[in-house]
Order: sequence, then structure tokens, then C-alpha cells
Amino acid sequence: MLGILLCLSGIARAQQAGCFKASESGGLELETDIDFDGSDVFFLGEFHGVYGVSEVKLALIKYLNRRYGITDVFMETGYSTAYLYNAYLASGDTSFLKEPTLIYYMRKPYRDFWEQLYIYNKGLEHKITIRGMDFERIEFLKVLKLLMPKGKEKPGTIFRTLEYIDTVAVRELARVHSDSSYVLENIYERLRDSIVNNKEEYRRYFGLNFKTVEEIMFNVDTYIGFDERNKMMYHNITKQTERDGVKQFIVISGMNHGSKSYLGWRSLCYRLAKRKQFRGKVADIAMLCKNCYDWQLKPEYRHAAFRGPAPYITDTTLINNIYNEYYKADCKYRMIETDRIDDKRVRKFSDYVVLMKDQPEF
Repeated sequence: MLGILLCLSGIARAQQAGCFKASESGGLELETDIDFDGSDVFFLGEFHGVYGVSEVKLALIKYLNRRYGITDVFMETGYSTAYLYNAYLASGDTSFLKEPTLIYYMRKPYRDFWEQLYIYNKGLEHKITIRGMDFERIEFLKVLKLLMPKGKEKPGTIFRTLEYIDTVAVRELARVHSDSSYVLENIYERLRDSIVNNKEEYRRYFGLNFKTVEEIMFNVDTYIGFDERNKMMYHNITKQTERDGVKQFIVISGMNHGSKSYLGWRSLCYRLAKRKQFRGKVADIAMLCKNCYDWQLKPEYRHAAFRGPAPYITDTTLINNIYNEYYKADCKYRMIETDRIDDKRVRKFSDYVVLMKDQPEF
């Protein structure tokens, strides 16, 4: 049956696409008749510094939640960052997202994403859960302080460490030591050593919150092991999905982690696609952008004619042909199945690609 479907005429195939359109509320909604019924894992490989990506993420999360009931969203953050985002989604209190400013919150389009997700989440019976899979950033200190029991005496054996957590100015620390390698190789590792050597004392002090402390402080993914991030993020995803019985979920990560094919370094998406229970059930979505601004790149590279997956982005003839044939003016962004594109580099990288256009510098 699948073989017959893949051989349908171009007219029928043209309907197998997604259109990101403006809604009456001002945000974007995904309209699509792509059949995702056989997929359990949705992997969105994103640009980290392109503003329109936030709109795509929100529309995709809402569509998959409404259509398939998916509530679990893995992001390229640590457990502590996910804790703060979930605290915000539960309360609407933006102080969880500031001092220090969290990753994916530092620009207005990103802040709009979280505000709109909060509004959407309020109306859900089964709430959206943000899940961490990457290394911990400086905000882990903020979470440890939030987890400290109010008014409880600090035991003498771990007093100095707890006092440091309780009094350190995290915002100032983040400003002075913006280099993640310093923060994570020194402060994080020293605190982890203290917990390893005094585990029972910390367990008694934090009580029920110690489970969260352990998850943050014994994260296998660390900045020191940066080159092993695909392997470690895969470990963190499988640990959580097995522990919590999560059968369907979304992963949003940088595009370099999102190739479905083996490129010599075993991407995160590749590892998930090869896992027995997910085999044939991963929908891998990449992005292309024409006339794009990416604020995270060096100034000389921020404005680019094209941005997209490395295996084919330098082929400007191919990219222009894709936009000429598949980009539709009535969609702000368009998602298409890559098996419609007669180029194996595109098909090998992802199952779907979102076509973005004219992303400005705000």
C-alpha cells in the first residue's frame, strides 16, 4: 500500500505538505495533511539564531498536541533549565526565566514563544512537559537554591557548599563568567564532587527534592564531554522515556544533531532512529532558509542567501529549484516531504524540510 501511495501523481502528491499560516490570534498554525500516524518521535532540527524558528516550534508543538496528544518536548537544555521552564508554564511567573536569562529566552521572538505556549498550556488537561537532555548551564545554581528546604538548618559537614548555593549571585556570576567552560568545569564539577562525597547528608537535607538534585548534578552530559553530546543526549532521552513510560515525544535540537543518516559521527536523530522501539517511527524535520538573518553567527556571516543542512546547502542551484517549485506565497513557511525532491543528499538528511524565507534582523 505504501508503495502505491508513493507512486501517486504529482497533483495528489502536492497535497502532502504542511502550511504554516497566520491565525486569527496572530500566531501561526500548521495546516497539513501529511500522514504522521506511523510516527512516535518527531525530531525538529532547528536554526538556533533565526527568529522565525520560534513560530515554527510553537505551531508544531500545538499541532502534534492537538492531533496526537503529545505532551513531552525534549529541548537542547539541561535538566535545571527544563525545571525552570516547567515552573514558568505551571505558574506564569517570568522570574523563573530571568537572573540569569535562560537559553531560548534572550530575544523577543523567544519570549513570545514561551508566553504563547504558557497561554496554550493553561487550557490543556494534560500539560506540556519540557524535558532536558543536554548539559547544565549556570542556572543549575538557581534551581538548587529553589530546591533548598525553607528554614532547615544546614548540616555542618556540607554547610559551606549549601551556604554558597544559598548566597551566590547567579546573575552576576553569569555576567562575569559567560564562558560555559569556566562555569561548568569548575563550579559545577566542584559541587558535584561535594555531593558525591557527602551523598547521604545531601539526601537528608533536600528530602524529596533530592531526586531532582541528583538528576541535575549527576547528568551524564557535561560540558567537559562536549564532543560526546549526541551519545549523552541520547542516553538522557532514553532514560526518561523508559522511566516515565513516554511513548511519543518531540525533540527540538540544533540541525547538526538532526541528520537521520549516518554521517560518520552518529547524530542524535540517527541514534533514535536506530533504536528498536523507534525504528521506522521517527519523523525527521529539517529547515531551509532563504534570505536569512541568524543573530548567533559571527557578524560577517549573519546575513546569508541560504541556511540549511550542510550536505546540500552549498548547492545554490538545488536550493533555488526547491524554492521555485515548492515554496508557496500563501504560506509563511511550508513543510514538504523530501522524497519529492530528486536529490539523494536532501532525502538522506531528513524526511521533511520546512522552507523559510526572508527572515529579518529585528
